[in-house]
Amino acid sequence: MDNLIYIIGGVFFFAIIIVVLITISRFKKRFTKKEKAYYKQKWQEIQNEKDLRHAVMTADKLLEKILKRKGYKGTLGGMLKKGKREFSDLNGVWFAHKIRNKLAHEIDFKLSPQEAQKGLQCFQRAFRDLGAL
Repeated sequence: MDNLIYIIGGVFFFAIIIVVLITISRFKKRFTKKEKAYYKQKWQEIQNEKDLRHAVMTADKLLEKILKRKGYKGTLGGMLKKGKREFSDLNGVWFAHKIRNKLAHEIDFKLSPQEAQKGLQCFQRAFRDLGAL
């Protein structure tokens, strides 16, 4: 009988530890007011950028920074795969990230203003989905 009480007590204690760890991890992934203000300022700078190539590249870097802050690790592509449930338009986020990859890796890639604007809109939606804006 005593062993059963110890087992039940141990399971109960273990469950409490799990709940506390989950609560702490969720709290850590939320942004402070200061962080949100920082991300909002960076997004404003991106929107005011005249060079659309630079705006897309910077937005991609900001997305990576936000995902790292939320606890994701690896490349941005890997983080997008791991965090796919965080996004209301995962295809849009991939579209925007692929534009950045083309800008970075294809010498002759011509970015149209329409494509850049669509990509930036997708980044903005991702930032909102993540709770950064």
